[in-house]
Amino acid sequence: MDRIYGKHSVRAVLLARPQAVKRLLLAGRESYHEDTIELARAAGIEPELLPWPEFRRLGGVTDEDKHQGVVALTRPRPLLTEADLNDLAGAAVVLALDQISDPQNLGTILRSAAFFGVDGVLVLKNRAAEVTPLVARIAVGGADLVPTYRVTNLARSLQTLKRHGFWVYGLDERGERTLAQTDFDPKTVLVVGAEGEGLRQRTRGECDALVRIPGGRPGLESLNAGVATAVALAEVFRERAGMPGADRSGGTAG
Repeated sequence: MDRIYGKHSVRAVLLARPQAVKRLLLAGRESYHEDTIELARAAGIEPELLPWPEFRRLGGVTDEDKHQGVVALTRPRPLLTEADLNDLAGAAVVLALDQISDPQNLGTILRSAAFFGVDGVLVLKNRAAEVTPLVARIAVGGADLVPTYRVTNLARSLQTLKRHGFWVYGLDERGERTLAQTDFDPKTVLVVGAEGEGLRQRTRGECDALVRIPGGRPGLESLNAGVATAVALAEVFRERAGMPGADRSGGTAG
């Protein structure tokens, strides 16, 4: 079974796929978990309030993990692959990640993708970070709120999306236009490369346009992938804010 820990991450599982939760383990004061308990019981799940030693043993966590006294043991997330990309035919915004190998960046990206309402995230099967319990914790629920597709060949996957009418934008510091100067297509794929290396040549070749974030200076030419993705998605969705059906509201969370 998968292990999901942290209040926000577990809440996302209870909202997105409560049927996958096999056990919900809690420790500490019951009053602290009032919202989690209410949400779980509404989904037909009875939480188990345990002493700390038993909670750590059954939950497989230590004091170093930021678990907040909450662990959900779940069935594995549905495994989506290239064969499932046709499901995105009616999507509006897709995020494609080219060799993002840092778990911190991947978690941050999934959180941003879920916050803005991205329809799907493509991650490479090889030479890239996986959605581990740590990544899910960093994503603060994002890992369960946006579909993730593990693909073997990113260029081929982008070609599939193009056949469904998507326009592909690569985030690249050498892009001719900035994000603000770009009119994003109603069906947009945003491609983000690894920090330092950026987009691979073949991936860049599949992009219809290269766009950049304005800024930088000698010795600090780019942002890390997690921050850059958040900045880019904010611009993509700023344009979409006035479109029918795009009524999204959000704020900040700790």
